[in-house]
Amino acid sequence: MLETEVFKPQRIKVGGYAMSGKLGHVVRKDRRMALLKRAGLFSNDTQGATIVRATTVEDLLAAYKLTHDVFVEQGYINPDVTGIRIRPFEALAETATFVAKGREGIVGVTTVAIDSKDMGLPTDKSFAEELDSLRKDGRIICEGTNWLVAPSHRSSAVMSELMRCSFAHAVKNGCTDFIGTVSPGHARFYNLLGFETIGSQRSYSDEIDDQVVLVRLDLLGLGERFKDVKPDDEGVEGFLKKYYIADNPYHRYISTWQMLSDRLFDDPDKLREMFVDIGNFLPRCDANTLETVASRWGNEML
Repeated sequence: MLETEVFKPQRIKVGGYAMSGKLGHVVRKDRRMALLKRAGLFSNDTQGATIVRATTVEDLLAAYKLTHDVFVEQGYINPDVTGIRIRPFEALAETATFVAKGREGIVGVTTVAIDSKDMGLPTDKSFAEELDSLRKDGRIICEGTNWLVAPSHRSSAVMSELMRCSFAHAVKNGCTDFIGTVSPGHARFYNLLGFETIGSQRSYSDEIDDQVVLVRLDLLGLGERFKDVKPDDEGVEGFLKKYYIADNPYHRYISTWQMLSDRLFDDPDKLREMFVDIGNFLPRCDANTLETVASRWGNEML
């Protein structure tokens, strides 16, 4: 009979004191967070950019163009003749695109798609089994996608502000789980923000080899997690409570932004301008996608 080896936490020294592996892990997380703050990621400095939801044709098209250009540059997608990146999810009113608007235009983008029976989520193509497991438990999932910042603002707080804006949107819409696919090398950053890694590494793209892992933030469990944490507590947990909840300024704007977005998606002329005249989106859709879009837009638009 083989004996099970007992795990013995490694002891590390900080400031002359030896600590167990668990405490050492906390210290390492605190140090990583401090480094990220010094790098500007979690500061208040967005270098003049304002975080808002894109609710106009101009802002959405600028966001789609920046997404296309950055992803082509990084090798994630192949160039498109339209110069913009539009997927079926962008054609749905419930999909929210948040942007950082600087003096020179859109300098940061992220999109939040909420799970639906007819469309699912972008990550279903790679992590359907993991997502279906959450759905069977009655979870309401949303996905953060299109995370990007223009080179001019990558040493600023733009990305972290877009992230907590997305969090506020997810909470307002009753989501229980916030998921995303990230490069394996970036997983530790998301783990620092409370995400867990689920599923194995695999390719996200059908066009190129784009290896990713799936990360998940349990929104439903944050209340219990932060129950005994004070916002002014030092360390990662105190910071996360402030970051996501106590000091998150975006919670108050979500309803107004949704109203403006609904108004845009109720305008057939603007939908036609974005997705037909400029985006050339509808001719690329398969029959199932067209049926889903028609259920949102109305058959007269197709």
